[in-house]
Amino acid sequence: MIRVCLHAAALAFLVIGVPFAGGATVAAPPAPTITSGPSQYASETTASFSFTDSDPLVTFQCQLDGGGFAPCVTGVAYSALSDGPHAFEVKAVDALMNESDATSYTWTVDTQPPPPPVITGPPNPSNSSSATFGFADDDPTVSFHCNLDAHGFPTCSNPQTFTGLADGTHVLNARAVDAAGNESTVSSYTWAIDTQAPPQPTIVSGPAQPSSVSDAQFAFSDPEAGVGYRCQLDGGGFLTCSNPQTYLGLADGTHTVLVEAVDAAGNVSNPTPPYSWLIDTVRPVVALTDTPSRVTNRTSATFSFLSNKAGSTFACALDGSGYSACTSPVLFTDLADGPHTFAVRASQLGNTGPATTYDWTVDTVAPDTTVASGPPAEATTGSASFMFTSSEAGSTFVCSLDASGFAPCTSPKTYDGLGDGNHAFRVQAVDRAGNADPTPASYSWRISAVGPGTADYTPPGNVTRLRRAVAYGVLRLAWARPSDADFDHVGVFVSTSAKSPARAAVYRGAASAYIERHFRNGFYYRFTIVSYDHAGNASHGASTVVPASALLRSPGDGTVVRKPPRLVWDAIPKATFYNAQLYYGTQKVLSTWPRRPRVQLGRRWSYAGHRFALNKGVYHWYVWPAFGPRSRSRYGQLLGQATFRVR
Repeated sequence: MIRVCLHAAALAFLVIGVPFAGGATVAAPPAPTITSGPSQYASETTASFSFTDSDPLVTFQCQLDGGGFAPCVTGVAYSALSDGPHAFEVKAVDALMNESDATSYTWTVDTQPPPPPVITGPPNPSNSSSATFGFADDDPTVSFHCNLDAHGFPTCSNPQTFTGLADGTHVLNARAVDAAGNESTVSSYTWAIDTQAPPQPTIVSGPAQPSSVSDAQFAFSDPEAGVGYRCQLDGGGFLTCSNPQTYLGLADGTHTVLVEAVDAAGNVSNPTPPYSWLIDTVRPVVALTDTPSRVTNRTSATFSFLSNKAGSTFACALDGSGYSACTSPVLFTDLADGPHTFAVRASQLGNTGPATTYDWTVDTVAPDTTVASGPPAEATTGSASFMFTSSEAGSTFVCSLDASGFAPCTSPKTYDGLGDGNHAFRVQAVDRAGNADPTPASYSWRISAVGPGTADYTPPGNVTRLRRAVAYGVLRLAWARPSDADFDHVGVFVSTSAKSPARAAVYRGAASAYIERHFRNGFYYRFTIVSYDHAGNASHGASTVVPASALLRSPGDGTVVRKPPRLVWDAIPKATFYNAQLYYGTQKVLSTWPRRPRVQLGRRWSYAGHRFALNKGVYHWYVWPAFGPRSRSRYGQLLGQATFRVR
């Protein structure tokens, strides 16, 4: 009986872990297993835990953040947890109050969104169709989500690269998401892609060819605004240059400059054609100060020139003919259509300098316009498209629909929203000399089964109160806008031939005045101001003529006189003297240099070793202003020309 009791006591000590004399202990229950809990990083301020134990008879005690163990059951929940790290512990307690080791679970509550990411990306603008972005954030646990020009925020790598992007403006949006799932506000990165090279620039001014000075200045322009420029001198590398660009102290000899445009994205244009000129500081060199346009429909041309050596004499040649003595300014009339070349050279103290040449083309022949295709003669659609061509390469076009005036256009030209009825399309080609086809190509067709038109093709009214003011080198046109509510802008067009309508565009805008500060006096001009509405419809235009004699006061152009007239013209500021030339037919009969803006003709006079008399017939007179002392004067452009008839 005593043996049985001892065995029972030993069993009791084994259960409750009381050590026996031989060193054995009673086993504690196994530690519980936590089967569920919050995420390691959680944005919720609540947490619940589930747990089990292999001993089904145990109870549990739980503790949060060291706050003390208390009885609990699986599924225990905690709320209003603060941001930061937390620790949950659970232990099992058997029927004899033996406690297991505690099982712990740690996690972090984070309810604060991370800061928005800092985005680094391509330059703005960029000339690359790919873009790589990097993201940085103060929270090291975050991942990044981004989208490009679209909705949704898929996960993106860091760095993230996009390829095959189109030209234009792009926006990358990115946000950071921390380990708890908190999302930052969105950061944006906007940049433009421009892979198109700017247009080829134009050298608008440079040194005289040839030049007698060792310095040279160039100015350039480009149709694309905001470009920079790189210049190459004499085959060296292209270097960034200013506009204007000045080169100092160049050696005698031939020099060449090329210019390329560089846009903000770094795209580089094709270079300009080479600009070459000769520097000669020893022999007399002629510089041209007034020349005709490179392509013109005027059959007369005037040239003014000067030498770098005082006391020089000049010899001129036209179209390869032999040189003959001449003085500045020189006039050529009745020029035939086609290319022409003027050459002039100076001599001084027995030294003859190189020839200065100028090439230009006279074109008085208007182009012929052809409508290559159009709608069917009987159409059942409100749209019409036209293809047209010109007999002269490089022509521009103006188009007219029904009652509208002419407006600049390109082929093909499409009209939409037309209604039932008869319609007429007209198109004129305008060549580089400003000649417009005097007989516009036309195309008529009829639309049916469409109904009334849906587009506005009613032309606006013309501008009113058109006025002009002419000064030397300056023209000002002013007008009042039409009263149409949908008035949008005006176009100013010019013709330099009385045979051609004004179709060459020189201005487009909403102003009520146009000022030309490089106006070439002494020639015929016809200006037409066309008004446009918001739909692009054109009025027929209001016109004014500026005659070649605008600055000549007396006698008026075409006046009949019976006694020697007094030639009078407007005084030109800073002119020190003038050159007046008189022609009888094609013969120059007088060249004189008065200091005041007037010349009294006589019945008889001497010129160039010959005697002349004021005979009956038509006389043509021209005037140029000159600036500076007579020994080193510079003639300006032609001031005016007119005719009078002696009866």
